[in-house]
Amino acid sequence: MNLNNFGKNLKFNQRSEKTKKVLTEKELFIELMTMLEETWDRSNESYEKYKINLLEYEESFYQMIEGFMFLKYGDWKTEIALWYIFIRKDEEGEILPLKVKFHNSKEDEEIYLKNATDLWDILERLDKEENK
Repeated sequence: MNLNNFGKNLKFNQRSEKTKKVLTEKELFIELMTMLEETWDRSNESYEKYKINLLEYEESFYQMIEGFMFLKYGDWKTEIALWYIFIRKDEEGEILPLKVKFHNSKEDEEIYLKNATDLWDILERLDKEENK
């Protein structure tokens, strides 16, 4: 098998003119978290349907993503983002609440994150809370 020509026929989609605009950090975060969630869901689905375990292959990619997230967002934001991707849904696909204790409350607040926008919003809220 000759691998010298490997990749010569690969074609990468470029962003269209419409999407070539500079994305805000929020837009990019939401887009990337949505893609990461979809990738995780597809990997789990391929195991459930076909018993193909992609985790061993994909594990280093997830570790790289986690590392970059840690560099950009720090420990606690990365921890919440990873919870959102990997643990937020139970076996039946039901969304579990994130339990948060805010400074002005005595009880934990249960927050249901339905999408990456909700995740961004709670990270922003917690960041503001931490800076008080």
